[in-house]
Amino acid sequence: MTGLLQRLASPWLDLLLPLSLLGLAWQRSGDPAGMIWILALWCSLKLLGNLPGQPAYAVLIGVLAVSVGAVIHPVSVAAPTDLILVLLAFAAGLRQSPAQWPLALWIVLCTVVVSLPFVEFDRLNGNLDVIPWSALRDRLPQEALRIQKITINRSGYLYGLLALVGYGLFRWEARIWWSRGAALIGALSFVLAFGTGSRAALLFPILAVVVAELCWQRRRWVARHGRALAAAVLALCLVFNVALYAPFSPLANLNPSDAGRARVAQCFVLRSLQAGPDLFTGQGYDRVSDYCAGKVFLPGYTTGIPHAHNVFLQVLADQGLVSLVLLLIALGLTFQRLFQGLAGDQGPLCRLALACAVFILMSSLVESTLLKTSLQQVITGYILALAWMPGAALLKANVRTIAS
Repeated sequence: MTGLLQRLASPWLDLLLPLSLLGLAWQRSGDPAGMIWILALWCSLKLLGNLPGQPAYAVLIGVLAVSVGAVIHPVSVAAPTDLILVLLAFAAGLRQSPAQWPLALWIVLCTVVVSLPFVEFDRLNGNLDVIPWSALRDRLPQEALRIQKITINRSGYLYGLLALVGYGLFRWEARIWWSRGAALIGALSFVLAFGTGSRAALLFPILAVVVAELCWQRRRWVARHGRALAAAVLALCLVFNVALYAPFSPLANLNPSDAGRARVAQCFVLRSLQAGPDLFTGQGYDRVSDYCAGKVFLPGYTTGIPHAHNVFLQVLADQGLVSLVLLLIALGLTFQRLFQGLAGDQGPLCRLALACAVFILMSSLVESTLLKTSLQQVITGYILALAWMPGAALLKANVRTIAS
């Protein structure tokens, strides 16, 4: 029995992640039951493989078992199972060794290739406007693409995140043809992200690579100041959100779309602050989303904005202030470990994880990236577990050695 459980710890089990897209062939929806069942099987087997070292994983398997039905048949757009899936995928990757992670990341990157048969086209692609040559613009498909019924923004998020996985493997691989293969698939994923028409999917991967490379160039200094830098990252996020959503901010009224996002964010904050004790526990499901959708409308639309377009405001409204604080603490510790790990033995993997974490954080400031789509939630949680692999963060003694 122990030998079987050890085999379940193999990263080859991650083949179920890209194969989960085959659920789209059986059911044309953004989160089909086939995909959810395959992802649930992956998560349960990964947790089962960790069971010999930590019996508490049996409890997580139970949590997954009682959550699957709610994921397949959600009663609302925003549900507790959204964050539960992220946390379970995070737990599934916690005990994975540095030697196992490269193969796991290669398998995750293969999701780009598996998704190609399920690409379809929808509205006009606004990202084409950044191409200065009209002849090239006219030759490209004018419609934005997405992964079947997964929304354009969520498809862009997935492709942007996978592009960064390709970038990280390109920088990590010592074998030249493997490195070129990672670069090719990563570039394809970025082109697909561009093709979704999502501005975030176009800009954020580039910014994430710039941040990761700057930190890598100054990795010893970054490792010495990891805690302060992690706090600075969270502070910058707060400043960015205030600049983007505050009523007095010029950024809140650049165009009708930005004005709509700002007004719905203001509605979420005010509704949460007026909730009394529910401020701490959250109001659950779509209560705040439905209220604000009835108050905020974009010009020309008869329906309101259905969610906060911000992970943190969505968590504040649905799960409450306590959950929001825990989320911020977890993110702060994750960035601290990644900053410190850049100067350690697993520095190249930490660079990859840092780029992904920066992209995840930036995307969460402008989109409710953890809503609805199970594949998106699982891959996000799994990649964030990279920061907690053994040897990722330096011990305090090693940090003092670097400083001396």
